[in-house]
Amino acid sequence: MHRTVFMIAGLLAVLLVGAPAVAADNGLTVLAVPPASNGQTRLQIEVTEPSLQKELRSAGVSPERFRVAVEQAGAQVTGVRRMADSSEGRYTVLAFDQSGSFSEYWSQAFGLAKDYADALGARPRHHTVAVMTFGQSKSTHCEERTAAGLEACLAKVQRLGTVQRVTRLKFYIQQAVREAASEQPLSRGGSREVIVFTDAGEESAALKVKELAREARDKGVRLHLVVFSGQGKGKGFAQRLDEMSQLAEGSGGRYIQVEDGNARQALTGLVGALENLYWLDVDFCGVKPGQTSDRLSVEALSGRATTAWSGPVSFRQRAEGRATTACPGSVAMGPAPARTGPGSQTGASSSAASPGTATGNSGSMTPPGSSTGTPGTGSTGSTTGTAAGTPGAGMQPGGSMSAPVSESASRGFPWWLLALLVGLGLLLLLVLIVLLSRRRSEPAPAPQVVALPPAAEPPPAQPEPPPAAPAVWKDPFATLPETRLVVVKGPPGLEPFYRVHKASFTIGARSGEMDLAVELPQLSGHHATVQLFKAGNVFVKDEHSTNGTFVDGRRLNPGERVQVKPGQSIRLSQHLEFTLVQPGLQPSGEPSAGEPLVAAPPAEPVAAQPSADAPRVKSRTFYAPVRGDDE
Repeated sequence: MHRTVFMIAGLLAVLLVGAPAVAADNGLTVLAVPPASNGQTRLQIEVTEPSLQKELRSAGVSPERFRVAVEQAGAQVTGVRRMADSSEGRYTVLAFDQSGSFSEYWSQAFGLAKDYADALGARPRHHTVAVMTFGQSKSTHCEERTAAGLEACLAKVQRLGTVQRVTRLKFYIQQAVREAASEQPLSRGGSREVIVFTDAGEESAALKVKELAREARDKGVRLHLVVFSGQGKGKGFAQRLDEMSQLAEGSGGRYIQVEDGNARQALTGLVGALENLYWLDVDFCGVKPGQTSDRLSVEALSGRATTAWSGPVSFRQRAEGRATTACPGSVAMGPAPARTGPGSQTGASSSAASPGTATGNSGSMTPPGSSTGTPGTGSTGSTTGTAAGTPGAGMQPGGSMSAPVSESASRGFPWWLLALLVGLGLLLLLVLIVLLSRRRSEPAPAPQVVALPPAAEPPPAQPEPPPAAPAVWKDPFATLPETRLVVVKGPPGLEPFYRVHKASFTIGARSGEMDLAVELPQLSGHHATVQLFKAGNVFVKDEHSTNGTFVDGRRLNPGERVQVKPGQSIRLSQHLEFTLVQPGLQPSGEPSAGEPLVAAPPAEPVAAQPSADAPRVKSRTFYAPVRGDDE
């Protein structure tokens, strides 16, 4: 009974806690977070809240309108610039999937692209659009600065059709990101974006979505995915759609699934997004020595209230220069408070002070965008409507903020969810009543008399077992024979050889995940796998690497698995090469007559012979290589 009650109560608590978060609408998106340098960086944000967009366009922007909350340091906004008010350029890549599976969507994709070009015709001209096709390889066909030139280029590319057999989707999305970042560097300001038209067809697992989204955000490139999913089927296809959604949202872009809504309106709406993009100049302080990463979020302030905020975003924060200096009293330390809904109001436990009003009994003035007292300490009974957090949210020890009471969140609480919570509460009460009444009505069971069996005679005494046989030497390579990858060519700093110490030995550039991680740009994250069997057979499998896996000079097909003999070479790309060596085995794979495959153990003292009644000790077995690979 108690277990049932606790399960229902837990479900009710989860719904009560999670309901406000479901209704929340942050209103800000962080698009670019370049690595901090000398305690400074420049963030690119997009305002998505319509009322805040209108307010910022009419009243203008200033550093006091925004606050940056950092988890492990302090931060202060020193400058704000609206991108539409400057002459900074904008660079867009239109990338079309040219594989055969996209043929039925080809004309529809170019129809959407032409609508995008028409929307560009009424906009300022500081905008360059490149048209790319990709599949097994990629081509950039043109770069146009006028709507007419772009439409002509689109018509020429459309006539090419879908002529490529497969698609390397994530790889060429990465190439498009780097191309956009190269043509419009972050140091030049402006905006960079890649719009991909695809059906999310067959895809390699060599690149990870999180890594690709992080690279795009570091370079300030937004990824918009226009996905055609009409003929997609199977579990794998649903997973690829999820990856495309994560990739777009992780880079601050849009995920547009053509069959689910008005794709034309969503795509042409990207043209006007420049009106709502802002650059924030940010100075950091109080960064701990040795710190290399951090997380931040951005808040928009209206007077004393926080009207919009972004989710937390990771970025590289190096402890160098001015970043390590102590923060002044006007800069708050610690992350932003947890938000439960759009906007926030003054908390019930604190009294709000208007700008220029004395705070508590200190007699000091508290303008908007600043905090009183020492960073990391709270002020009981004083106003907290400052840059340290939401008005009404007091500072806690350690620099964290207490969560504010959100009136707008309660106003936006869905009626159906409230009805569901009330129904669950009544159901819980009914279950409690039924269980308690059933427990009272059940009579107590009568005690049962159980006859004890007669005492059994004690078993006869057993003779003491003979002493165990003395321990014998155990061959360390009896399970897997010693196998080494001797380095022939590679970057400086490698060991002379690496032992294959497990049945599946992974090699690649992904540090922390591979058994042998080598930092080479020519290596894929998971480049190849070496498989070792008990009999000594060795196989090498190419893990769909970009620059190939070679055995004695022959390149393996993607995913191909071949056997490798001692003395043969294994080369990963053109920059890392090994020779397979198995000291205990013959290069031909056959044992020599009369000799063990593993060197004899060091001399051991002769152990006493066990008695005749002692169990016999099993002899060691040395494994010899055989033709099968399943031993």
